[in-house]
Amino acid sequence: MDIIGVPLDLGVRELGLKLGPDAFREAGLVQVTSHLGLDARDRGDVPVVMPPSSRNDRRVGAIAATCRDVARAVRESLKAGRVPVCLGGDHSVAIGSLAGVAAALGRVGCLWLDAHPDANTPETSPSGNIHGMPVAVILGHGPEELVRIEPRGAKVRYEDMVLLGARDADPGELEFIRQHDVRMFTVFDIVEEGLAAVTREAIRRVSAQTRGVHVSIDLDVLCEDIAPGVGLPSRCGFNMREATYICRRIAAECPVSSVDVVGLNPVRDRDETTVRCAIEILMALLGYDFSFSYDEYLRDQLR
Repeated sequence: MDIIGVPLDLGVRELGLKLGPDAFREAGLVQVTSHLGLDARDRGDVPVVMPPSSRNDRRVGAIAATCRDVARAVRESLKAGRVPVCLGGDHSVAIGSLAGVAAALGRVGCLWLDAHPDANTPETSPSGNIHGMPVAVILGHGPEELVRIEPRGAKVRYEDMVLLGARDADPGELEFIRQHDVRMFTVFDIVEEGLAAVTREAIRRVSAQTRGVHVSIDLDVLCEDIAPGVGLPSRCGFNMREATYICRRIAAECPVSSVDVVGLNPVRDRDETTVRCAIEILMALLGYDFSFSYDEYLRDQLR
């Protein structure tokens, strides 16, 4: 496992997101991996290219430059036989990570766990924020400077992308998803169809004909009780039991090639609640069982 920090917050106008990678480190991510016997190395942060102005076209150029560096780091990690884990930052990080995965592996599946489809384009986006466009870019649509990051064009085929856990979508996103037949399971689909059945189908779709599966998690997919430190907390997200179940199933049944964990805003977090839950979920996704509470309980018993 390679830990790759990407303190990129240019895709959305929200102060605090660039502090996410260091918050993971301060909460003990490296120590947890060592405690579990996981071969992990911290490769530090990818430098974020700052735009010369706040104009949106300048921000796109800076995001593209940063994502090219992310792609290079991810590609090198995969070529070395390791699992790159990119820590954001906002979700535009995934444009770079999936470019790197596609360059290294070819056809790759993507499980996108997010409260939002992130499938806007500049023509449909209400805000113009790139943070709401990475799925569209990864599928080959959106700002040309981002789409042409190598390998040029789509990094993932429509049929190999599954959106899981969405609860809010713009009209343009829904039309994009319908037009291109991208599979999306909302939190309400999960209530109707059952978590086990939805998870099974999602895993089947992304792993059926691919050489690896990239899992991209925006922490706003979690409910606010366990994830207050995100941009748009909500009571409708996954609880810890549901998120852990999904990640354990993915670990057991998917060839996980690479991971993003994005959307952590330490400024909004409470007592490291969000970052600790994120680390526990990440460990489950990688096939390890870890709980901060249980670990602290065991230490108390040995005193």
